[in-house]
Amino acid sequence: MIGDIEIQVIDNNDVELQLDPNLQLSSYQYARLASQLIGEIPAAEMLDDEELLAFQQIKQQPFNAQPLQAGKVVVVLKATRLCNLRCTYCHSWAEGPNQTVKFTTLVTIVKKVLAIPNVSRVEFVWHGGEVTLLKPQFFKKLIWLQEQFKRPDHHITNTMQSNAVNISDEWLTFLKGIGMSVGISFDGVPEINDSRRIDLKGRPTSHKVAAGIQKLKEYDIPYGALIVVDRAVYEIDAEYLLSYLASIQLNNIEFLNIVPDNRAQPGDDIGDNYISYAEYIQFLIRVYQVWHREYRDVIKIIMFENFAEVLTDQTKTLSACYWAGNCSQEIITIEPNGDVSPCDKYVGDPGSIYGSLLNSDLAVLLKDSHHNKTAVQEELDSQTQMHECEWFQICNGGCPHDRVINRRHVTGYDDKCCGTGKLLKVIKDSMCETIG
Repeated sequence: MIGDIEIQVIDNNDVELQLDPNLQLSSYQYARLASQLIGEIPAAEMLDDEELLAFQQIKQQPFNAQPLQAGKVVVVLKATRLCNLRCTYCHSWAEGPNQTVKFTTLVTIVKKVLAIPNVSRVEFVWHGGEVTLLKPQFFKKLIWLQEQFKRPDHHITNTMQSNAVNISDEWLTFLKGIGMSVGISFDGVPEINDSRRIDLKGRPTSHKVAAGIQKLKEYDIPYGALIVVDRAVYEIDAEYLLSYLASIQLNNIEFLNIVPDNRAQPGDDIGDNYISYAEYIQFLIRVYQVWHREYRDVIKIIMFENFAEVLTDQTKTLSACYWAGNCSQEIITIEPNGDVSPCDKYVGDPGSIYGSLLNSDLAVLLKDSHHNKTAVQEELDSQTQMHECEWFQICNGGCPHDRVINRRHVTGYDDKCCGTGKLLKVIKDSMCETIG
């Protein structure tokens, strides 16, 4: 028992919470209780003999982490680079051996991240590749390790991203038990999705995603979608896009603009799929206008709702990393071998691998990285150049990677305004019309 809650561990270590029907818990409170229960499983029951020895040895090794210049850390954990799809624009999958995090590496990652003295909020993002190619037991051990190394002041969350084409019943049971939502990678409508989000044999996947959504609904697991906006999605009719998403009950959406090959230099051919940040904002404006008029009670688009909230009360902040203003210090990607790099948008960028967390401290890796120093300076320069923009206090100049890429490939890019203000003005005007 924990308070008024009866908690049980069934034979396969899945979490089963027997809740008082009159008890109201937030999703975080439920997940926290599930994590606490997993953390209370004896080490000898959670780990095999080899893992138990490794855990004890790593836990006992002295380690003093240095503070970060950040209030939180988002750890994009590349649990595996293996994937069951071959998306034409993706840089995040790999084949062959050593593409999945080893247990000893996992222990070291969790220990060193949670040892950072001035950071109490830590967000783990389970990423790939495709994380559901691994067994849920891997992630039970991750949660268990978090509980072994956490401090009383820690606020730890776990989220995951999946293509949802083959979520097993074992995974569904696990996700339901720990109270976690699923982020689904999808590309809008079948004719676009199926032209590039294809499986290993080149077959389409949109029908499998729709079936995956129905499974998530059957298990009452919250879900949302991340849609990459490239030239094809940019050109699609917004009404058609939203009506299709509503028809398959994909009713919680986030949009992400496409990233070109980071190795491309100014003047290089980056292909026809790339759209500039200005075009991305134009796309969002078109979608917003249709959404606000017809779909805001049907589909949740967090970006639009968050912008409206901040425009109403500027003491609030935007939740997405794109407008955080300090992502060079707050967001890291950790590869299966322990290498640390910035967010996944920078994959392939020369110098973007800072070094291995297995051999160093995160603060030291950031401090010693020329790539990270350049990112910090870019953020400072952008603050100076854009601070007079009327929207800067809301958007913080947008995503720094977008700024870098637009300077590199977009003729006439304006360093004094990222362009997000055009969308903010449309949202603000629509709010005034609604009130009027």
